[in-house]
Amino acid sequence: MRLELPRRLVALPLLATLLLFGAACRPPAPSPTPPPGFVPNVKPESKGVKGAAFNKLFPKVSGNEKLTYAQEKQGVALADLTRGGKKVAQLTISDTQTNPEARQKYQSSTKKIAGYPAASVGSQGTAILVGDRYQVQVRSTDPSFTAADREAMIGKFDLSGLASL
Repeated sequence: MRLELPRRLVALPLLATLLLFGAACRPPAPSPTPPPGFVPNVKPESKGVKGAAFNKLFPKVSGNEKLTYAQEKQGVALADLTRGGKKVAQLTISDTQTNPEARQKYQSSTKKIAGYPAASVGSQGTAILVGDRYQVQVRSTDPSFTAADREAMIGKFDLSGLASL
């Protein structure tokens, strides 16, 4: 009987080790599948018009004014307007296809510039929505560039060309 005791002492830890090792080596449980009809909350991506297509639609400037294209990417083009070497405004055309929420501010607009619904963007910005898709915005970066200047500058964009994109 003395031999029985050591066998049990050796067998018990060996059995426990095998059980633990076996449990740890099991493949992971499959991930739960979504219920039928489940639609993830993901917005469809829309790339919008290439920013380079907008450059030709910016105002033509002359005299002491200069337009410098600052950014051009999918769905937006941005340019800085300088007068006498001083930056006075930032001009932007953006495709609201990439940001549909941007159209909301024009739904209740009663003001129009060049026949398009207009909206103020903060205290220094003026914008219009062209063809229910393209936002044209002029933002003053200097106090000398007034709201009347912003409206006049918006009227200098090729808005009919923009509407036909």
